Amino acid sequence: MPPEAILTRTIGERPGTAPQAHRTGIALAIIVSCQLMLTIDLMIVTVALPSIGADLGFSETGLAWVVNVYGLALGGLMLLGGRMGDIFGRRRIFMAGIALFTAASLLGGFATADWWFLAARTLQGVGAAMAMPTTLALILSLFQEGPGRTKAIATSAAASSSGAVVGLLLGGVLATGLSWRWVMFVNVPVGLLVLLLTPIFIAEQPRMRGRFDVAGAITSALSVVLLVYGLSNAGHDGWSNWSAVVGPIIGGTILFVAFIVVESRAKQPIMPLRLFSDRNRVTAYVSAVLVTGSMIGMSFFLTMFVQGPLGFNPLIAGLSFLTTGFALVFTSVAVTAVVPRIGERWMTLIGALALVVGYLWLATLSQESGYWSSIFGPLALVGAGMACTLIPATEMAGAGVTSNNYGAASSTYNTMLQLGGPFVLAVLVTVYGTASRTSYATAPAGLTPEALDHHVLTESMSPGFVAAAIIAAGVAVTSLFIRSTSRRDQPAEVAATD
Repeated sequence: MPPEAILTRTIGERPGTAPQAHRTGIALAIIVSCQLMLTIDLMIVTVALPSIGADLGFSETGLAWVVNVYGLALGGLMLLGGRMGDIFGRRRIFMAGIALFTAASLLGGFATADWWFLAARTLQGVGAAMAMPTTLALILSLFQEGPGRTKAIATSAAASSSGAVVGLLLGGVLATGLSWRWVMFVNVPVGLLVLLLTPIFIAEQPRMRGRFDVAGAITSALSVVLLVYGLSNAGHDGWSNWSAVVGPIIGGTILFVAFIVVESRAKQPIMPLRLFSDRNRVTAYVSAVLVTGSMIGMSFFLTMFVQGPLGFNPLIAGLSFLTTGFALVFTSVAVTAVVPRIGERWMTLIGALALVVGYLWLATLSQESGYWSSIFGPLALVGAGMACTLIPATEMAGAGVTSNNYGAASSTYNTMLQLGGPFVLAVLVTVYGTASRTSYATAPAGLTPEALDHHVLTESMSPGFVAAAIIAAGVAVTSLFIRSTSRRDQPAEVAATD
């Protein structure tokens, strides 16, 4: 059966009708729009935090929770959301997640108290945890393995990877030009449009019959929440803080071991351990953690630098990161054409080397550096490197997976993407903190407080960028273990392992 027929049948056209490629394009556009909206919300509130805090009476600690509570709910419930799609229907869970996310956005926009806004952000995270893993699962269902799926995954990966950059920019525009409430309201028309078009262009997929893995759902959610919570706190509270860092990490690790034991015995596990039997898929998981983590670490340091020594306001700072987004999108087009010829191994290696060079270039920044001479080039390299690494990783994460495990495979990969940020950022901030103590001790005498802060920031983030480069080099090492699936090296399809 030709690919067009498969796609037509999958999105719900009647047998015997002529294939309509535009319907497939609309289905993909719906999925990608949803994915972009969900990833934008990870960062869109960041720029608006001062206004939110002033209006709703947040403390400084409470403001941190505005960002963290969304990530905790999203990361903790991701595996659950993916498996719910397999069992109860992917379109059904996708739409339920979008409906909850949209309602929570409307609720948050009308918030008049801090607890109200935090509750809305939590519900946003729950809705995103239901919808996000089903986006990749729907793409795997819609597109057969081959060039069509590669292009669809590239579009999806570009949307997800650029979401944080778009979120910073959009948050700055809305908070500056309108009100912080619009960083929540902006999701409502998009969510309603997705809910309207999804039943028309995306048919429900076959469901997997069986019992729901309740024990796996509970242990996975609690373990991920505790691990993300502990790692997120490690950067500012230090690794010796028992209640905020050490205790949650130990508790999360114990629960994770319990989760693995539960999954090894479950008849229909929420995360089938057989997903880890394929070395390409394991490499994809490792790449997801290291690439997204190092990129978030770069954004953390560079945001402070452009708003500190360079003096950019929040809106201009957000605009400065568009270089990464544009490079990622343009490179994605090339990656889809080249991967079938050279294979995932070489493409991942090329991308990892681009990331290494970009981070090492940023490590040379000084207070005299300018944006165009010292930041534009590295940001472009990072964007290109992300496209070259994450597109093959996303494709390998879904390759060879049977249809009844699409949701589980998608949620596992997306969970790795979510864990990368807090895990790697905790390491990089620790490196930065160690270097900052030395920078303070060796700073020239007579500096004003502002000049001293700029000196310490510039001197301390350099080791952080070097550490990010070392982490990116880990992706290059793991790429050597990828089994080639290029047309030239290995024409046969990868065997299913699930």
